[in-house]
Amino acid sequence: MRTRLAGLGDHAGLAGLVALLTLVGVLAGMTWVVIILVLVAVLFLHELGHYLTARMTGMKVTEFFIGFGPRVWSFRRGETTYGIKAVWVGAYVRIAGMSSLEPVDPVDESRSFRSKSYPRKLLVLTAGPGMHFVIALVLLFVLLMADGRLSVGGASEPEEVAEWTLATVSADSAASAAGLQPGDELVSIAGLDRTTFADFSRQVRGLAGEEVEVVYRRGDSTHTTVTRIGERLTARGAAGIVGLIEGDRILAVAGLGSDGAPTYAQVADHARRRLGQPIDIAIVDTRTGRPAVVEGAIINELVDPSDAVMGFFGVSADYRHPGLGVVGAAGESARLLAATVRDVVFAIPAIVTDGFSGTLDGLRGDDPAASPAQTVRELEVRRLDTSHPDENRILSIYGVARIGAEAASDGGSDVLLLLMYVNVFLGVFNLLPLLPLDGGHVVVATYERIRSIGGRSHQVDAVRLLPLTYAVVVLLLLVGGVALVRDILDPVSFG
Repeated sequence: MRTRLAGLGDHAGLAGLVALLTLVGVLAGMTWVVIILVLVAVLFLHELGHYLTARMTGMKVTEFFIGFGPRVWSFRRGETTYGIKAVWVGAYVRIAGMSSLEPVDPVDESRSFRSKSYPRKLLVLTAGPGMHFVIALVLLFVLLMADGRLSVGGASEPEEVAEWTLATVSADSAASAAGLQPGDELVSIAGLDRTTFADFSRQVRGLAGEEVEVVYRRGDSTHTTVTRIGERLTARGAAGIVGLIEGDRILAVAGLGSDGAPTYAQVADHARRRLGQPIDIAIVDTRTGRPAVVEGAIINELVDPSDAVMGFFGVSADYRHPGLGVVGAAGESARLLAATVRDVVFAIPAIVTDGFSGTLDGLRGDDPAASPAQTVRELEVRRLDTSHPDENRILSIYGVARIGAEAASDGGSDVLLLLMYVNVFLGVFNLLPLLPLDGGHVVVATYERIRSIGGRSHQVDAVRLLPLTYAVVVLLLLVGGVALVRDILDPVSFG
């Protein structure tokens, strides 16, 4: 089989693409590069499903590309051109004779899509979405082999579960200062024996600013240490400080010297003579979990510490259990996949309606009279508003990649679970009965099959479908563009 290698220009484009990914890795971290490549691999596997079934059923495939727009790199093998294009928002496989509009050489007409039987058309059209469900099934199987108690669909561990260890330890937290590490088992805190994580959280919320004794077990050894419970702002406390939002933790205040992070009481005492004046405050951003400085914050109201803050220890729970066997994992992964597909199907209407309006709402409402600090973080304030929950917004590929990068910091299992949800959504979405989605082509093929009953072949006039197809494409581009802008200006976070 003859192979025509890419030309010099193609090699230059490929080198530029590698350089761009390297730059992303340097600026944002290699985790971002890995997440981007994984998402591209998902797009590739979708099209691979179409490609393999088309070849298997005798159809002629002329192109297989990742991305759209200008060609970056390509090569030709046999009758198919393979390659990469510049805009990685999708991929495509070009099959000869997909519609009545496409001219096909008479020699190849017998290998065109339109000449094949209805079952073969259906196989090729559903193979792409089907690949997403196969990927999701494999991911669930891997997760269940590692962890026998996997929660999906927003379900959480039952509150009565008392067997847990530390999954994560937040930086600049009481747990971090106490030397705790993931995998440790808490025995008691402030003299109170550990029970469920929910009970533990309730206990900690009432201990803000207090020094407590912490007993924990690491391996076969038991350790005792003393630490001061941290504080995070409540909605009431954040409302009194323009520029800060609920959940933020204050690390330092300009002009206030303290041994470690100051308590809210110390901040309030320091600010009494500076009410209404700009002040720089170092925080741990509740949105990112990382330190940041809010310049020009304004403390305009002092709240009683008992209402302003709640205790923060800085750990999350790991309920990991021994993985299931092959048979058990296979059965449970199939059950969870079916449940997830059902949830996504019923969620699609809300995503289409509430999600789009919520995405637009996230870009509206700028207050020209807002202070600089308020302007910087007003989007985060809206994000925490229960009337605009993040779960109802539409995400761009950038938004998904951002969540993936955040999830990677908490462990590989969170990334795999995110990819499972992404694949289920893509599988369901691509089956929607709208052109140019796969589901739209299924509807056209089914209509043609029904109209052909009786022996007379019927083919839909693709020209009449073009306005609808263009309308759907424009709508998808509009929604995708709005989602991308909001994901950049108002980064989503489910942590």
